Formats: sequence, C-alpha cells, structure tokens
Amino acid sequence: MTRRLIARALHAAAVCAVVATSVFALLQFAPGDPFATALDGTDVPPNVRAEWRARYGFDLPPLERFAHWGGALVRGELGYSASRHRAVAEVVRDALPRTLVLVGAALILGFAVGVGAALLQVRHHGRWQDRVLGALTLGGVAMPEFLVGLLAMTWLGARWRIFPVAGLGSLGDATAWPLWERAADYLWHLALPAAVLALAVASRVARHQRAALLGVMREDFIRTARAKGLGEWDVLLRHALPNAIGPVIALLGLALPSLVGGAALIERIFGWPGMGLTLFDALLARDYPLVLAAVLLATLVAVVARTLTDLVADVVAPRRVPVP
Repeated sequence: MTRRLIARALHAAAVCAVVATSVFALLQFAPGDPFATALDGTDVPPNVRAEWRARYGFDLPPLERFAHWGGALVRGELGYSASRHRAVAEVVRDALPRTLVLVGAALILGFAVGVGAALLQVRHHGRWQDRVLGALTLGGVAMPEFLVGLLAMTWLGARWRIFPVAGLGSLGDATAWPLWERAADYLWHLALPAAVLALAVASRVARHQRAALLGVMREDFIRTARAKGLGEWDVLLRHALPNAIGPVIALLGLALPSLVGGAALIERIFGWPGMGLTLFDALLARDYPLVLAAVLLATLVAVVARTLTDLVADVVAPRRVPVP
C-alpha cells in the first residue's frame, strides 16, 4: 500500500508539472497582459507602462518568467492577482472551498440517485420502469450541462421562483439571522447548481451501475443466494451491489475532471463565486498568475480524487466469493 501511494504521489506531481508547463506555454501566445487595457492608452507615459510591467515581471523573457513562477510555486507562493488587487493565495482561499462544496454535493447526490436508479432498473429489468429510466439517463448524458443550467435557471428560478438564480445567500443583513436560517439559505442557493451538475453524474453512474449489476446477476453466487430463499431486493443489496459497485466508484474519479470543467460553466450561469467563476474572470482580465493557479489546483483536485476513489473501490469491492 505504501509503495502504491508513493507511486500515485509521483504520478500526481508529474501530471501537475505537465499541466502547469502546458498552460504557461499556451498563455504566452495570448495577446497582451493584465495591464494591456489600463496602460496601453495614449495618455499613459511609456515609462509608467514599463515600470508596472517590470514590477510584476512581464518585461522578462518567457523562460525566465516560467523559472521565477516555478521557483515561487515551490516555495508555496502563487503570485499576485492584478485583477483582484490581492495575493493569488487569498483569492484561492476564498473561492476554492465554495467549488469543493458545489462539486462534493453534486458527486454525493449524483452517486446516490444513479445507484438507486440502477437498482430499480435491474429489479424491473425488461419492464417499462427499466425502459423509462434508461431513456431518462440517456437524455441526462446527452444534454449539455450549460443547457440544463439555463433551463433550470429560467424555469425553476426566474419564472416559478422556486430557487434563487444567483449568489451564495439572500440579500440583506444575513449575519443577524440565526445559524440554522443562514445554513438553510445557503443550501437553498446551493440546491439548483448542485442538482444541475448531479444530473450528469447520476445519468452516467446509473448506466454503468446497471450494466455492472446485470453482469453480476448472472454469477453462480447470485443463484445460490436465491436458492437459499432470499428476496430479490436482499439479493440486489446484500450480494449483487457490493460486488458491482467497485468499477462505478472508480468511474467517479475519471468523471471528476469533466465535473470540475462543468462546474466552471455552472458557476458562471448561477453566479456561484467559486474557482470556476474566478477562472473565467481571470481569463477575461488576462490575469495569468490567477489562471495558472486555478488550473493547477483543478488538476491537483482531480488527481487526488482519482487516487482516493481507486483506494475506496479496492476497500468496498470484495472479491466475488460464493455466499456462505
């Protein structure tokens, strides 16, 4: 186990290094810098432009800038955000927990709904329930997340006013509210963007879990369990599901990068101030240190989550053995 964890850590470091280098190289082809809009006017003296760009290292060659940025990263420094007028570490400290809450809620909700839908499909295999749920999950996989988000915001938010359409909390002096009211208000604002992200997760989990369960249901130990007089739900929950859920848990690790990418669009649509919205604004402002930090953290989260899901899959998915 220790050797495997060391190998995973080295792999994660290599992936982050490749991603950071690639993103840095791509940003060099983008025109301008964070000060292009503010300093390139005709009324700004050339010496002022040169002083500002020299202060933040934008007058250096790309390789030298990369060496400075990499050295600062090794020391735990992420640089300065010119668009936010704050250290990048402070911006990340505010935005990252919000994205983790959003993605975590979507993963938990999507996994629970997807596994439940798969169990219902297998229990009613070949019947109308199986066909209806199969069509719904196929639609959930096929529909783009941004389209689902726009439809949800339009109908459930703007027209029917069931959920708020933007922000972390309601307007007003929320600090004076009791703790339970603030928590409920936060969850109310979280519900719609998390549900939109969870729809894609639930659809993929349901389709993969259904296929895995159907494969397990043909095994000898399932026939043995039925011969002992167990009901169909007992067979599914106690014997089939533990032996079929491992690959689906590993699938969550593979799906997390796309979920993080979808979170960037969902955060933009719903005004959720997480890393996705921060990255979008940083790209518009050409805030390269903030862009690099956001991409690097997204990569790190995806790699760590993949490692954790693989380890969890090994723990919860035992070998297929006959029913004692």
